Amino acid sequence: DAAYIRRVIHFQRALDVAARLMIAGSRSKTGWLVGTCALAYAKSIENMELGHNISHGQWDWMNDPEIHSTTWEWDMVGHSAQWRYSHNYRHHVFSNVLGMDDDIGYRLLRVTPDQPWRWAYLATPLRNLLLAATFEWGIGLHGIRSERERVDTPAAVAVEKRKFLGKIARQLSKDYVLLPALSLRRWRRTLAANITANVLRNLWVYVNII
Repeated sequence: DAAYIRRVIHFQRALDVAARLMIAGSRSKTGWLVGTCALAYAKSIENMELGHNISHGQWDWMNDPEIHSTTWEWDMVGHSAQWRYSHNYRHHVFSNVLGMDDDIGYRLLRVTPDQPWRWAYLATPLRNLLLAATFEWGIGLHGIRSERERVDTPAAVAVEKRKFLGKIARQLSKDYVLLPALSLRRWRRTLAANITANVLRNLWVYVNII
């Protein structure tokens, strides 16, 4: 198990670097397309095979701070610690308990007759498409909402909001400012690739989760 997770980490990081070099270095549309698909693949591995499983505590027994659930921060706008509470506790301890397990429809979709009917549910097909394309934002908002229900003072809520906003700022700066800037004159290619790869990753995670 230890050898496996380390191999996956090395493969994912190597693929991420190779994809970014291809995007920035190639001059053809084919090179951009291959690099973008490789980047989306790397992001999907990081999210589902690494971030999800590590944050579950699957490798906490190794006592390795790099891959411990309390220290791992994944490559998306959602904050890992907030996700751990909403997912590991509220979802897995109270699976399918309406009012506790917010994974039931993610407050957007009506997936059981136990959920009261509202006219807004007529827009479910459109809501579903929007959720799929922006799934990392759904996960992030999902986590911060759970934190609001967990903490018991306005000051504690403010702390969690600052954590979430700080993670958003770091993630957006990396994906849409810093990395495109490193491409110099070819920043548009990198920016478009990052946007596309993030959407593809969101769709892949959505398909797995929903």
